[in-house]
Amino acid sequence: MEGLILLLIGVIALPLLLLASHHDGGKGTSSAAARPRQRRRRCPNCGSPVIDHGAYWECGWCGDYGQN
Repeated sequence: MEGLILLLIGVIALPLLLLASHHDGGKGTSSAAARPRQRRRRCPNCGSPVIDHGAYWECGWCGDYGQN
């Protein structure tokens, strides 16, 4: 009887522990705190958000571009 109770507790507790460790990536910190917040760059010509291509940026609205 005690073995059955321990088995039932294990069946209930194991999935809960796995879900808890999967939720935060097993690291113990949230992903938002781990990565720095990126600044949203805007086009100096029209003010629209730009697309960052690594070495240069490009505005999807007016077509302006420049180097990073």
